[in-house]
Amino acid sequence: MKVVNMLSTYNEKENITPMVETLERIAKDLPAGRQGNPKYDFVTLVVDSHSPDGTGDIVRQLAKTRKNLFLLETPRGLGVSLIAGYGHAVKELKADVVIPNDCDFQWDPELIPEMLKKIDDDYDVVVPSRHTKGAKDAFTGFRKLTHFVSNDLLNGYWAGIHEVKDKAGNFKAIRVKNILDKVDLSKINVRGFVIQSTIIYELSKTGAKFIEIPAVFGNRRAGESKVGFSWQFVKDIIETFKNSTRIRFERSPKLLKFIKFGIVGGFGFIVNFFGLMIFSRFFKTVFPWPIGMINFWANALASELAIVSNFTWNNLWTFAKEKITSPKQIAAKFIAFNLSSILGGILVPSLMVGGGTQLFGDQYRQIILVVVIFGFTVPYNWFVYNKFIWKKK
Repeated sequence: MKVVNMLSTYNEKENITPMVETLERIAKDLPAGRQGNPKYDFVTLVVDSHSPDGTGDIVRQLAKTRKNLFLLETPRGLGVSLIAGYGHAVKELKADVVIPNDCDFQWDPELIPEMLKKIDDDYDVVVPSRHTKGAKDAFTGFRKLTHFVSNDLLNGYWAGIHEVKDKAGNFKAIRVKNILDKVDLSKINVRGFVIQSTIIYELSKTGAKFIEIPAVFGNRRAGESKVGFSWQFVKDIIETFKNSTRIRFERSPKLLKFIKFGIVGGFGFIVNFFGLMIFSRFFKTVFPWPIGMINFWANALASELAIVSNFTWNNLWTFAKEKITSPKQIAAKFIAFNLSSILGGILVPSLMVGGGTQLFGDQYRQIILVVVIFGFTVPYNWFVYNKFIWKKK
């Protein structure tokens, strides 16, 4: 089994040699396979973002005496580096298992034998976790806050990634066959630390079997931390929010559709709201009717304008995947849309507005309209649109 240990580095000249040597020792200490042959073929791939401190040069020197050490240089950005590294490990190095890790020893590489045992036990993704029993971390107050925001709030609660509790760590073991090789890396478009939760999400779509093991997340052995409050940190948080929103909508397509429905309905409400005001004032100057009758007909006309608006924008945007394109179908569906809206969009709201103002006075006209639309019309329309007008074939 070929295991590619993938180290992402930027200015890690003090840590790279000790890490390479540690991985070599771990490989030697692993149990042998059948007939005494090594069970695992260990390879180290250093993915370096052109470190100005000469990390890449050190790797080149080390590689002169090591046939299992490789260097891949990429543009700066953790997401960019890891995406390139995953692709290189799978396609060029023919990995069976890929183990990404940092080079600062905060994630203890001594966990690798346990991780590989879990892979042998038919797990596909093994995640050392700071959120399981027995786990520890060395987070400061700022790191605790940022980890909570990115890991728990954005990637957990908002994005809905629940395959593992610790979604923000780089260290994990990933089976390649039918798991990592099923992920289309070319479609992952992230640059910062959000790559960690993104790869967990993408792996989950392959049907991967996940497991977490407790880990102690310590302090850096040497060098300076890349995490701190800066403009890059702000950009990373923004990218995390954007990506978490994308994942949420992918996992809950009806939520996105409902939001679009709400926006279209909100515009329709504005049309209805101001249409009622305009028609009511106009009818008062023309017809000697009771106020209830005036507002009934004023709201009926305003509602029809809103119905035309809602049908048009829902067809073009909200239900774009089920969009009606044939002129005959558009005409037929618009008639059906209008008929269904007679109850929910015209009759009930108009009766309630007309009857309510007749009983309580014209000063409550707009309030009654709001209550009726959000209390009855919105849920009624959502049901009718999905079940009848834009029903999936």
